[in-house]
Amino acid sequence: MEIIDAGLMGVRSAVLRVSRRQTPLRFTIYPMVHLGEQSFYDEVSRRLRDHDLIVAEGIIGASAGARKLTRTYRHAGGHRKLGLVEQSKSVVDVGVPVVWADLTGSEFDDGWRKVPFTERAIATVGAPLAAGYLRMFGSREVLARHLKLDDVAIDRWDPDSGLDRLVSDEREARLVRALQDIHERRHDERIDVAVVYGAAHALPVVQFLMAKLGYVVSSADWVTVFTY
Repeated sequence: MEIIDAGLMGVRSAVLRVSRRQTPLRFTIYPMVHLGEQSFYDEVSRRLRDHDLIVAEGIIGASAGARKLTRTYRHAGGHRKLGLVEQSKSVVDVGVPVVWADLTGSEFDDGWRKVPFTERAIATVGAPLAAGYLRMFGSREVLARHLKLDDVAIDRWDPDSGLDRLVSDEREARLVRALQDIHERRHDERIDVAVVYGAAHALPVVQFLMAKLGYVVSSADWVTVFTY
């Protein structure tokens, strides 16, 4: 199942709709790329207005650790050469109720302090270096290759990595619990729940909905993240 397509002409994100034959509740998965054209985020916002509930990614409250890890996006977003912007929480601010299925800032920072020092040091130094490279020498083609190989790779980092457990496993567990709670409480309602989360988390979440709750992918279409 392809979530992100980094092809010859640009990067696309697959919007996936999953449903169950037995119940009317439907989930629509929006795999997000955190650096893209404004038109991508505008299109996602436009579609979200048609949903009844949004389950969204976003550290709740301030987090020094999260800011260190997201430097690449913050520094590259808005750079005139790339012409791209960083995703903001305003994408989901469309007048629909939002469930923030993520860690709080203090929870993330507690987890960050438990990550081995070497991993924290590499991540802290690597993010601004990557941002500087993109600003000075990068292009949309370079960014597309990065997305294809690293940012949304289905194969995870080292499973023993403390950083992977924090960024991926712990946050996915929070998301999965939120979706399971919605399914258990509202599966008999004819509502469409949007899941707006980073593309790296999308496939494990779809697999959970299919394997554990009996949903199947009923339809899909592409939204362009950026072209080149």
